[in-house]
Order: sequence, then C-alpha cells, then structure tokens
Amino acid sequence: MPEEPIKKRLRRAKIAAEKILNNPEGVAKIIFLDNHVFQIEAIRDKEIRKIRIVFDRFDEKDEMLVRNYKLPQNCTKEIWCRHKNGQFELKTIIP
Repeated sequence: MPEEPIKKRLRRAKIAAEKILNNPEGVAKIIFLDNHVFQIEAIRDKEIRKIRIVFDRFDEKDEMLVRNYKLPQNCTKEIWCRHKNGQFELKTIIP
C-alpha cells in the first residue's frame, strides 16, 4: 500500500494530538498553526505548549529548529513524533 500523503498524515496527527491534549485533567484551547516551526499551540490557565509534529523518528534538524525558536519563558517547546502505529513519543526541548 502506498505511503499516505504528508498533508493528510499531518491533519490526522493534529486531530489525534488534540484529543490527547484535551484529556480529563482539563481542556486546553487548541490553535492549529501554520505548519512552519510548530503545528499546535495548546493553552491552559498556567501553561502554553508549542508542539512540532514529526513522523517516524526524531531528527536533529527538527530539534535545532525548535530549540532556536525564541519564545517567552512560560512556553514549553515540544516535539511529538508520531509512529506508524499511531502512537506519539514526546520530547520536551530545553533551551
């Protein structure tokens, strides 16, 4: 079976991530971004999470892109790697 197109894969990954972020601990305001550095912004009362979605493996290029992006100190930078089985593996990027 041919590989699913990246735009479709990304759309599905965003929806899956939104379900994870809106867990029983509290609903976050989810903003889907322009797909440049981050694809999702999740906002709760005391936290802002910027999330980059990648597929199959973490790449050093993605990590450097996220690490070098300037954000306020109250923001968390994360990379979520979605594997072929649909599961996410998360990595928080510390400046």
